[in-house]
Amino acid sequence: MSSAPVRTTPSLGRAARGLAWGGLLAVLAASGAGLVGLAWHPPGSPARAELTAQGDAGLDARLVAARADLEQVAADLQDLAEEAKTALASVASADASLLAASLERGDALAASIEARARTLRESLDDLPGDEPDAAMRYSNPVLVRRAATLAAIQAATGLAGSWQAVAARASETSRLTALITAHDTTVVNGIQHGLNSEFKNAVETIDEALAVMKTIDDLRARLVAADDTVLDEWIRRTKAYDVALQHLYAALVKSKGRVTVVVQSARREERDAYAELPPDRRTILVIISEVTRNGLTQAVIAIDEASGRLDEALADVAEASAAPS
Repeated sequence: MSSAPVRTTPSLGRAARGLAWGGLLAVLAASGAGLVGLAWHPPGSPARAELTAQGDAGLDARLVAARADLEQVAADLQDLAEEAKTALASVASADASLLAASLERGDALAASIEARARTLRESLDDLPGDEPDAAMRYSNPVLVRRAATLAAIQAATGLAGSWQAVAARASETSRLTALITAHDTTVVNGIQHGLNSEFKNAVETIDEALAVMKTIDDLRARLVAADDTVLDEWIRRTKAYDVALQHLYAALVKSKGRVTVVVQSARREERDAYAELPPDRRTILVIISEVTRNGLTQAVIAIDEASGRLDEALADVAEASAAPS
């Protein structure tokens, strides 16, 4: 009697297959661990440096070239900051050529900075180092240098606008001081005509002074946003005196130089208005200070701060360059 074939139960078959798959997976896991060990190297190890050497060389060469341009931008920016301070100090100067020369030098520096920064940005549009696998292709110090370099370029961006704000505000503030001086000179000329009994000429000259005052009033609207400023008070009192002086000379023209009741009344009006005038030119200095606070000083500070940011960014670049790759 033949014996029946022995059948393994389904559960034993599954167990045997499980053991076989488990052994295979163990072999694969061991093999995979060996492959990972061959492919992965911790940062800073000699093997890691070999993996990033090619990428580091290409990226670093472009960063070195960019740093040279940035150092020139930084030098120009320091000079621009000095010119901005010079412009700020020159707005109240009686010698308008000082401000003009400072603004001319600043214009050249601002144009150079803007052109160099724009060229540098464009040259780095395709700068490698932002790929998804950049951490595998480049060493960390090189990537740090890359970030610091881009930050430095950003710090140098947009300075032309800040300088234009300085130049425009300084020019208008200087024009204001020149107009005030022109007004005062014109009034003195009118008074001299009056002392010489040239009353008709005196009236015409005071008319010119009032026209200058109108220009000052228009310029004030652009320079100062606040109400009831020192400049507003100066305009009010000075205009009142101009009008009173004009009335006096007009009365003398009508009376042919005789002292009439009308002339006496106009003279009292002129004396009262004169008593309200500022005692000296210190008021003008207060006006200039008030105007410069309303934009010029802020623009100068913005340029100085940008220069500081660029210096800090370049220091970061230098620090990153000193770190071993």
